[in-house]
Amino acid sequence: MRHQLVIAVKEQDYVRRLADYVRDSPFGEMWQLTAFTHAEAFVQFLKSGYPVHGIAAQPYMLEAAAGILPEGVPVAALVAAPGQLPLYHELLQYQALPGLLQRMASLMAPVSQASAREQSVQVIAVYSASGGVGKTTLARQLIHTAASSGQRIFYLNLERWNAVETWLESGAVHGDEGLSQLLYILQSHPDRVGEWLGRHSKRHALLRADYLLPCSNPEDRLTLQASDADAIVRAIAANGQYDLIVIDLDEGLDELHLSVLELSHEVIWLVTEDPAVQRKSQLAYQYGVQRFGERFRLLEPRLQLVVNRSEGQLHSRRSIFKPACAFLPDTAAMGRGAAAVLASPPYMAAVERLYLQLAKEEGGAPIANG
Repeated sequence: MRHQLVIAVKEQDYVRRLADYVRDSPFGEMWQLTAFTHAEAFVQFLKSGYPVHGIAAQPYMLEAAAGILPEGVPVAALVAAPGQLPLYHELLQYQALPGLLQRMASLMAPVSQASAREQSVQVIAVYSASGGVGKTTLARQLIHTAASSGQRIFYLNLERWNAVETWLESGAVHGDEGLSQLLYILQSHPDRVGEWLGRHSKRHALLRADYLLPCSNPEDRLTLQASDADAIVRAIAANGQYDLIVIDLDEGLDELHLSVLELSHEVIWLVTEDPAVQRKSQLAYQYGVQRFGERFRLLEPRLQLVVNRSEGQLHSRRSIFKPACAFLPDTAAMGRGAAAVLASPPYMAAVERLYLQLAKEEGGAPIANG
């Protein structure tokens, strides 16, 4: 997982330049930037308890956050001149970006070394602003394709109404050993999470992927917080048993969804050619920008618009927030019951092409960053 680096400065242009440079540099593989240009938003973010691995902020931002800066997290003051805020490690804000980022990397080195033992895990979220567009079907086929290429996969369903039992093998749903119990272990015995996952993760033989049962108590999912979802994803990644986590999200767009999207390397935003579905996606995107501001805009390069049940093009009169990167045909499940998790051959072939794009494997053109 990339480290969460928080930047807090008042200049929006500075944030954009820094984000663009990081994305196209080797630092983009190390860091995930979360940026703020208003002290109130910066303070609220810190109060929320999201995991943070490094902070670089202007003096007035740090003064506003005095007393709530997370313990043990490296903090740098972005100053105009040395001696402006000697309480913190000072970095000149206006210097060549390569030098600035290298100094930030040195400051964060202890954090990087602490997690160097953790295996790098790719996270792909499948999302839509509408229900019933085929998110779970796409997630299943993406998992099957990745597993066929030798990847070790974990499927994480975070939908409010989790219906995975409709396509799991017979008898797989039983006991109180799903997400509810994992949440309890994370809170009471975090040192035992890896052992617990090893004993309670289920295996889907046909998909060749591991998964967890839904929350046994629906209230546990309905009251799930962004910090809980963050902890679940990180616990699975830190387990060291997987190369890829595929997350199945529902159509909401709140702090929990944003947290998962920020953890994801790629976000498949699924639409269909139905104008109503496309309009909902446009409205959801606009809402994300309005509510979350720069945090949401920084996700833009990861949002990959995919058109499901397509005849090859978006509705010509509808405005979507970015061009589609893939078009998937209508699908018909093969077989019945547990065997119905696989889709028709044309759909399977289209998803394989999408997977090659996402994985940037040889033979698959990289997806453009918007």
